[in-house]
Amino acid sequence: MPTDKERRMLIRPLMKRRPDLQYHRQWIFMKPLTHYLRAVLIVSGTYGRYFRIQTSVVPLFAGTKRYPSERRTKATLPPEQKRLDKWFGEEWLDDPEQAARDVSDFIEHEAFPLIADLTSPEALDRRPDYSNDYFDPALGACFNGDFDRAERIIVEYAEKNKRGILMAIAGLRGTFEPYSLDLVTEAHRNHENEYWRIAYLGKLLQTDRSKVPALLHEWEEVTVNAFKLNKYWMPTPFPCD
Repeated sequence: MPTDKERRMLIRPLMKRRPDLQYHRQWIFMKPLTHYLRAVLIVSGTYGRYFRIQTSVVPLFAGTKRYPSERRTKATLPPEQKRLDKWFGEEWLDDPEQAARDVSDFIEHEAFPLIADLTSPEALDRRPDYSNDYFDPALGACFNGDFDRAERIIVEYAEKNKRGILMAIAGLRGTFEPYSLDLVTEAHRNHENEYWRIAYLGKLLQTDRSKVPALLHEWEEVTVNAFKLNKYWMPTPFPCD
């Protein structure tokens, strides 16, 4: 797999001409870093010196600790609508300087144009290849202060997916009681499992919506800390504040 030094070499031409980009932990992301991480990932091969270039968009206020390439999006999309994922074979080792030019050009002209404008809930709603099918729309509605829509999305999803959510929320206890937000406690506020977090948000929407903006800020900080992006992050208000 390419080393960190080699990855930096492969994107050197790009970084020289694009001061609006930052390299960090195999990611090249767009600045300023506010509510959305728009990143191109250099994913190293497991058994060789090959690598892949992927694109990803992460709402920082999702409270996620998942690596950007692991974040789930709609699995039912046809191949032509799925996010970019391009494989580069070990041939780059034959001429690293040419490979650096090719990789830099590809990232600049083909990868980043796909995600450059994905800086709002509305933009993400139009791109299911970069959006979770229920969590991101609910978060986006909260982002804009449309708490009725956010609650409706969460409740509708819960009704359609009772078994999956219930198994997560019930901790795989094997008890299939009707889905209820009463199962949610304060311990689920920053849970690793996305089901727990969306359930917590749903409960908050039903009980005390005034606390939702503070939760979004908290979740944003959780994600920033998990990704170690603190020195690049620019905290800014949400429209719902």
